[in-house]
Amino acid sequence: MFGKRLLTLLAAGLLLLSAAGCKKDTPAGKAFTFQLESDPRQLDPQVSTDRSSVTMAAALFEGLARLDENGKAVPAAADWTVSSDGLVYTFTLRDSLWSIQKSKDPDNLWKNGTPVIAQDFVFGMQRAVSPSTRSQLAEELFCIQNAEEVNQGLLPVEELGVKALDEKTLEITLTHPDDAFPAKTTTTPYMPCNQAFFEYTGGRYGLEAEYILTNGPFYVKTWYHDETITLAKNEGYHDAESILPSTVRFSMVPAEDPVGSLEGGALDAAALTPEQAEAAENAGLQLVPLQDTVQVLWFNHREKPLSDAGVRRGLRDGLEWTVIQSRLTQDMGTPATGYVPPDAVAPGSGPYRTDNNALTPSSLGREALVDFEAGLGRLGLENCPKLTLLCADNEDSVDLARYILQSWQKNLSVYFELQTLPEAELLSRVQSGNYQMAIFSFTPSAMDALDVLMSYGKAAAQDLPEGSSQSRFDQAAQALDDGATREELEALERALWEDCPCVPISFPTRYVGLGKTVSGVIVRPFRGGAFGAELDFRQAGKLKG
Repeated sequence: MFGKRLLTLLAAGLLLLSAAGCKKDTPAGKAFTFQLESDPRQLDPQVSTDRSSVTMAAALFEGLARLDENGKAVPAAADWTVSSDGLVYTFTLRDSLWSIQKSKDPDNLWKNGTPVIAQDFVFGMQRAVSPSTRSQLAEELFCIQNAEEVNQGLLPVEELGVKALDEKTLEITLTHPDDAFPAKTTTTPYMPCNQAFFEYTGGRYGLEAEYILTNGPFYVKTWYHDETITLAKNEGYHDAESILPSTVRFSMVPAEDPVGSLEGGALDAAALTPEQAEAAENAGLQLVPLQDTVQVLWFNHREKPLSDAGVRRGLRDGLEWTVIQSRLTQDMGTPATGYVPPDAVAPGSGPYRTDNNALTPSSLGREALVDFEAGLGRLGLENCPKLTLLCADNEDSVDLARYILQSWQKNLSVYFELQTLPEAELLSRVQSGNYQMAIFSFTPSAMDALDVLMSYGKAAAQDLPEGSSQSRFDQAAQALDDGATREELEALERALWEDCPCVPISFPTRYVGLGKTVSGVIVRPFRGGAFGAELDFRQAGKLKG
């Protein structure tokens, strides 16, 4: 599933020389243009969390491993071995150079390329967990020995379980065995940082092109804030000969007509709505469908009547599901069959979502009312106070919201209000906790089914009132480790279903369009994960149209 959903478009073959000796066209050496959501705040892998910064950092830097077209961790900056107890990973670095800096500063010592060494990875990880960095990404490294204690200031940063045995050998000791650890090293907080260059920037590291030193296949050639970032090939990269693009340009200026831009060659890849995807397909463009998104009805647990799981289950089961699912438009996707969307993977990299583990909601009528009223009783409420449901101010969302409210009036005898908002304001209200109930779509920042499920638990925990008792989900999650089986994952999702932090409504399909002759671009679901790369364009090529 993961491999099938990821699109690796390879050139069918090179054009053969004709008998007359005509010059051939090859996919290699071409320039590409992609869209970027916004101007990156900074290109510092150890601290960047906004999507644009993570996208760029993942393209510019290279971790010890990287994900291949099937989502499997493969050697990148290093090969590795692991001890018999699974605790100690030993990485042997490949010969590679930091990118060349073209600053006019006479004190710039990085004009000719500097070898990437093991200490660069040590310093990068130490920065990520050091309390002085105040990185929001520190928790991503807590699987490493002493990382949490270092982050809390209980141990010096030198006690982190990451050591350079020599310039080419790096040793990382974990707190417990973790087969997924190589995949974790593909993410940005694990990227290397040249300490001398970091100190040379004087607090400006990652803020401008001249203050960025990269170890990946590309470096920042130019950065015009809020307009474009242009990357060029890092010739000192250990595998530079296999990198096909000559330059990659990211535009921060929204495309008014992404389909037209793809047709005309102004863009080589672009996110498309379902309507735009249909137009792109009719135009002969390539499409990558991604089922990594969930449309939910989310409850704010800090609101007293919504703090009880029975009330929330009653609201879910009191819906007229046959009617509601019939109102789902093309943009809204297919009816949800649980909390985990289809593109998520289970242990062994197979699809987690199957017909056998579908959680299908039912309209329970009287049973829903009993559950609902029992929950109110536990909260000491005789009646449910009037609540407000938020939704986006488009026709499809408003139509869906009205059928939800009508269901509750019919089956639970409750009358709630509806408030419509622009989508950006809706998401801002939800993120700030300024809401009671809301309908919105989101893409989990994880590829693994366990991480997807845990993200629901973390989001719900932020909404919990103080002194809340432990939920079924929390109890089930505490019994798991990083090697959770499919059966354990399914039990965890059922526990989440009982807690009902929100109601999954549908699985919308996202689309990425590619130019007609573009090849070799890998599009990853879940936007590459929280701190990974959504696009892999190392092998991107195209032929003349």
